[in-house]
Amino acid sequence: MFGDIKVDKLRFLYKKKDVPYECRTLIHSLLKRYYPDSTTSSKTGYIQHTFTPTKLIRRGKKDCKHNLQMPSQELFFEALNKITLNEPSLQKQSNVTLIHLTKDILLTKPVHEYIEMLSQRSYPYLITEQKASNSEPSLYFRYPYNPESEDSCSFVIKFYNKVQEYYHRHGHYTCSLYEPLSPDEKALVGNAYNEETKTLDLENLNILRIEIEYHESKKILPITKALDPNGEKLTVDLILRSLRAGTFYNTLEQIFTNTLKKHVFHASETLETATAGLSKVRELACTLLLESSQNLHYKAVAENSGLSNQFSEIDSIVMKIRPESDLYTELYNALFPSTSDVEESIVEKQKSVRVCKPYSSQQLKDFTLIYEVPIWDDS
Repeated sequence: MFGDIKVDKLRFLYKKKDVPYECRTLIHSLLKRYYPDSTTSSKTGYIQHTFTPTKLIRRGKKDCKHNLQMPSQELFFEALNKITLNEPSLQKQSNVTLIHLTKDILLTKPVHEYIEMLSQRSYPYLITEQKASNSEPSLYFRYPYNPESEDSCSFVIKFYNKVQEYYHRHGHYTCSLYEPLSPDEKALVGNAYNEETKTLDLENLNILRIEIEYHESKKILPITKALDPNGEKLTVDLILRSLRAGTFYNTLEQIFTNTLKKHVFHASETLETATAGLSKVRELACTLLLESSQNLHYKAVAENSGLSNQFSEIDSIVMKIRPESDLYTELYNALFPSTSDVEESIVEKQKSVRVCKPYSSQQLKDFTLIYEVPIWDDS
């Protein structure tokens, strides 16, 4: 449940002329049996079905109240295979045009603090948009829209408070789980979980939901290629094959992680590694800043040296450094836990990067002299 990858929305379509009316009717009927909140619509020669895989009706259950738990690969395979009539030709013709991947992260502090922290950071390639729903803040990331560009396919990353979203949808905080919590999850939530009734009291839990919406074939292509390097489109057939092989969820986990690292949590570089490709002088300047016994502000050094222009690019370098924030560190470690000693050493090295503080000209006097020769040398 916590930290597990989930498919929270899936849409597939097929050409109306390729599927007889009786079969289309049966598909709709089966879809409603497994996913009561699903929708079916027509689109210029196509039929498209949209549903929420997390809300699969489990065996012995009569309804689907929430989207907090993903069914097993076996259950998801069985439902999707039956909905598409166990018909290989139909499954190969059914193209996925929308898929939402989500994770629910249990944190120690109120969710709005993490959202506020993320909203204050710089994201050079994305537009950030803060929203408020029922007094709860959320944060959206999206590409700038350009109707003349093929790269402007919809792509959205959302961060919001899952507990409050659940409350405003249901009017209470008691969540009846489809599956019991794991021992580790029980330890995390403590008395909030009632083992006898398999219910979870969400009221005092800080659950951040991260949702990534992949729209259209170009943005879905990384998922397609990860599942099948030779695939050109994500089809129901490809999903079923990966579910049968037991690789579907692990592959989505990798795609989800890579997307977040690339677009939102890319600033995990140390000051030294962030200087790659820059001049030797700027590389040396950053090294001296990192290794100096004093916490010095690079802007003050540049101004006192009369070399502000040569040091301007260091501003962008320092912006790439992972912020020294407890909130950021907790969220980063929850999303990308270290799996090896190498990764742990990298994390420790990143934590060693010091916050730069401004100093007076007199305090900088001796340090400034260090820069005179190498900067002149760079000409």
